[in-house]
Amino acid sequence: MVERVIRVEEDVKDLIRGLTLMGTGGGGRPDMGIDYLLPHIREGKEITLKPPEAIPHDSWTCSVFGMGSIAPQKTLSSDERKALGYGDWVVEKPMVEAVQELEAYIGYRIQAIVPFELGAGNTAAPIDAAVRLGVAIVDGDYAGRAIPELAQTTPAMHGHPFEPGVVCDPWGNVLIMKRAASLPLAERIGKMISIATKLPDIKAPCAHAGFLLKGKEMKKLVVSGSVSRCLEIGRRIRKALDRGEDPAKAAAEAMGGWVIFRGKVRRKEWESREGYMLGTTTIEGEGSDRGHTLKVWFKNENHMTFIDQQAFITSPDLIAIIDAISGEPYTNTVLEESMNVAVLGARADSKYRTPEGLKLLGPRYFGFDVDYLPIEERLRKSGFQV
Repeated sequence: MVERVIRVEEDVKDLIRGLTLMGTGGGGRPDMGIDYLLPHIREGKEITLKPPEAIPHDSWTCSVFGMGSIAPQKTLSSDERKALGYGDWVVEKPMVEAVQELEAYIGYRIQAIVPFELGAGNTAAPIDAAVRLGVAIVDGDYAGRAIPELAQTTPAMHGHPFEPGVVCDPWGNVLIMKRAASLPLAERIGKMISIATKLPDIKAPCAHAGFLLKGKEMKKLVVSGSVSRCLEIGRRIRKALDRGEDPAKAAAEAMGGWVIFRGKVRRKEWESREGYMLGTTTIEGEGSDRGHTLKVWFKNENHMTFIDQQAFITSPDLIAIIDAISGEPYTNTVLEESMNVAVLGARADSKYRTPEGLKLLGPRYFGFDVDYLPIEERLRKSGFQV
């Protein structure tokens, strides 16, 4: 059992870079992640990532995370907000309040927080909450990547409900979800609440606290070591740039994957629907990929790729887009036409390469008439050295 400690600003930047990459296009913006964590380091604090094995079996753990579409939207003026009954922000840290309200409801202390997923904002935010609450932050998460829905987590895969749960936002709203008919319905309710939270300001966090699990059960479900892995990935990208190496190749190798395409973004089509950002990014190949076109379909995160209209890499395997020159990963909120990019792919955690995992995160879950084929087999068929 080895703790990882974040002590300096460079550690924070490396961690956020790696989290953004493993967020596969979603998981929150990097600037938000920096804003969550950097103040702690500048105040002289350390951020300690606890291995799951270090959490006592009988300790209560929970997840706390943000929910809602990542699609850009207009921020309403103060007068427009007040006309709708919002006023100004009255809660600075809704995730902290969500955990405290959950403790008040269940009547016992939560001793560790497990990130719901990997992502610049959605991992940094629970770390920030854990530091402020003085509880352990687990070095792991419940997906090994970013995902768009509650029902796609490893606890959901094994029949654990989200509720009892609490939803808090900066406008002062506090809601307790005692029971939901199903996880998909809990997801839908949460997304509808997030639409109300984010209507005036897309930056308003709709914080959810739930997935209460004892330490013993958490250890069976968590993707162990995933947060410290992101720290190492971000560090390796930075060092590759310092040495003048290809950042795309370094990033792919750091995540145990491959550069699957290089080119320029020619078109990005998207819409915000029912609390999700959905769309397709079209990339025109350059270099060895010249003459080919890659399309990336996303639902918050990247889930499907097609080369020249033929299905290629799919979820649950990871699909990430980075800047071809700087190596900085892109979320789908900031990816724009004309950007020169590299597209990376890597294996999903083994928990998702099972019939249960594919049912939740495979191509058919998203409505595509495509069978999942592991990335290494797709690449081998396409002539890649795997």
